[in-house]
Amino acid sequence: MPIRIKGSARFPLEGADWQRKLLIGGATGLLLELIFVGLTYLVSEEAAFGLAPYVVILNFPALGYIYQTYAGTIRWELGTLPEWRDWPALLGRGLMVFGVGLAYGVIPLLVLLLGLGLLVKGGVILFLGMVLMVLGVLAGIFSLFFLPMALARHIEQNRIEAAFHPALLWAGINAVLAEYVAVYLLSVGAHIGVGMVAAIPYLGPLLWPFLWFYLMLVLARLFGEICAGTG
Repeated sequence: MPIRIKGSARFPLEGADWQRKLLIGGATGLLLELIFVGLTYLVSEEAAFGLAPYVVILNFPALGYIYQTYAGTIRWELGTLPEWRDWPALLGRGLMVFGVGLAYGVIPLLVLLLGLGLLVKGGVILFLGMVLMVLGVLAGIFSLFFLPMALARHIEQNRIEAAFHPALLWAGINAVLAEYVAVYLLSVGAHIGVGMVAAIPYLGPLLWPFLWFYLMLVLARLFGEICAGTG
C-alpha cells in the first residue's frame, strides 16, 4: 500500500506537459471562484471569499478530466495524465459525476443545511442544530464511501444504474475491502488537511483549486488501481 500511495502521489507530476495540465485544472477552478466572488459582491456588496472554495464541485470540466483519469486507470489504459481535449465531452462527464455525487450526498447535505439553519437561529434549538450538523457530516462520510466504487461500476458497465446497484457495489468493495477502507479514510484526512489551507484568509482560496485538483487526481489514480478488475 505505501508503494501504491507514493506512485499515485507522483502520477500527476509525471509525463509530458504535466505542469500545463495541472495549471489548466486549477485555473478553471480559480476562475469559478472569481466569478462567484464577483457575483456575491454584486448581489450583497460582500465578497464571499470564505465560501468561494466550495464552488470547485461545480468545476464540471475538471470533474470530467478527473473521471477520464479514473476510467483510464481502471481500464489500465493510462500511464500519464491525459490531454485536455474535447471540452464538451469533459463537461458532460463532469455533469454526470456531479449528478451521481449529488445523489449520494443529497440527504446528508439537507441534514447539514437544516442544522445550520437551526444553529443560526440560536436559542434553545442551538444544541439541536449542532447535533444535526454533526449527523450530517457523519452521514456524508458514510454515504460518499460508496461513490468511488459507484463510479467504477459505471465505467465498467457503461450504465448509470450500475452506480446505484447495492449488490454490485458491495461485491466490488468486499473484494478489496481492506485497501478500499484504508484509502477512503486517507482521502477524508487529506481533504481535511487541504481544506485547512483553503481556510487561510485570502491566500487559501487562491491555492485551493490547484491543491484540490492535484489531490483528486491522486485519489483517482489510487482508487482506480484498487477498483480495477473488481467487476
